[in-house]
Amino acid sequence: MEKDYSRSQLEDKALKSATMYFGQELLPYLNVGKKIRRMLPTEQIRLEAVRASEDILFEMEDGTLSHFEFESVEITEDDLRRFRSYDAYTGMYYKKPVTTYVLCSGKVSRIRNKLAEGMSIYRIIPLGLKQEDADTLIAALKAKAAVGTLTREDLAPLLLTPLMSGNSSIKDRILEAREIIGEEHLPLTKEERQRMEAVLYAFACKFLKNADLNEVKEELSMTVLGEMIWNDGLERGMEENRRCIILNMLKRNMRDEDICAITECSQAFVDEIKREI
Repeated sequence: MEKDYSRSQLEDKALKSATMYFGQELLPYLNVGKKIRRMLPTEQIRLEAVRASEDILFEMEDGTLSHFEFESVEITEDDLRRFRSYDAYTGMYYKKPVTTYVLCSGKVSRIRNKLAEGMSIYRIIPLGLKQEDADTLIAALKAKAAVGTLTREDLAPLLLTPLMSGNSSIKDRILEAREIIGEEHLPLTKEERQRMEAVLYAFACKFLKNADLNEVKEELSMTVLGEMIWNDGLERGMEENRRCIILNMLKRNMRDEDICAITECSQAFVDEIKREI
């Protein structure tokens, strides 16, 4: 159970990296004319013990909140009621106006953007990518990569191919996009490459299940994103091991200064472990 929880934390870090990249790099491509100020928590735990979670929530520079949802199927009236409940609670909690954007994949044939009940009218802003063909885009970008003319600007639409129309599966689009991002000649830093892969990872977690999801996770484990997760896990493991050693030293009544000298940790860290005993 502890191992599963640790993995969940590492996956959460990858998804947060994807969220920030989405806010900084992909919103302009989607013609959302606002800039983000910060990312906000997406999970809401209410008094009646109902756990509600939005896909992405940003505070924008103008002080408003932008709520983003990703849908691969038709938007139903119940979906709109769910979004409305998120927005009502989020707006009440932060005391700020909320605008909801819904990114619809190419599979969505009808985009419902309004819910009228009684005297209340609730609206979302749909961001449909159905007019974009993922297969055509990927083929064009692979051709550019082959002759070395692929640019950083080409990669924003590539990352959104899981939401576009086309004959290929979402799994295949994610794997093709990962292969293109991995091209060595691209003018990308290691961190930029990692954040782009995190976006693909987030879409995989959102839209894929079982064997397809496991295959994508296995592929991404061999990338710079996988290296980030591995290093993070290694650091967490080293810290847990150090905690165990210090705990045993304290049980043997060793002096704090000796513990700090042997384990190369601070007095504050030892004091923290003492409070856990």
